Amino acid sequence: MIRRATDVLGVLERALTVIAAISLFAIMALVVADVFMRYVMNSPLSFTYDLIGLYLMAGVFFLTLSDTLRVHAHVGVDILLSRAPPVGRRLSEIVTALTGLFVFVLISKVGFERALDNYEQHDVLAGAIPWPTWISAALVPFGCGVLVLRLALQLVGNLLSLASGRDLFPLPPLTDESRSFE
Repeated sequence: MIRRATDVLGVLERALTVIAAISLFAIMALVVADVFMRYVMNSPLSFTYDLIGLYLMAGVFFLTLSDTLRVHAHVGVDILLSRAPPVGRRLSEIVTALTGLFVFVLISKVGFERALDNYEQHDVLAGAIPWPTWISAALVPFGCGVLVLRLALQLVGNLLSLASGRDLFPLPPLTDESRSFE
């Protein structure tokens, strides 16, 4: 069951990372086009700053949160974990998952309420184009919600592994100490 849930969540996370990569490419293309239009044609694109700042950057950040945790790419302090036995490492992962769940459930809840309020109030960004703000606000609870699923899966997997004494859920890899200061 844990393996199946991990696989399904992994597919969702990779799909969101692809969307974030497309958003990052769009940011680069828009900036190049805007610079060209501004300095060569003397006619800048009026919408790029708002589009990038409101939607694309939020998508790049929030849509990659969970996949980054899945591949253990978040910043981690594991100086003591290399000396800890597997049980200690599992306990550390459980504490980390519980802490992360607490924080990101709150962020998801508040973010959802804000996005809903923006939607109900028909809130728009004042500017050349009245961009609806609820879309970017919805990226916060959506991305954090997927991260909550990842953290819950890690919590359950580590609890089951600890209780059974078997490696039902993999521990994150340790940093190679010989290369950590290069």
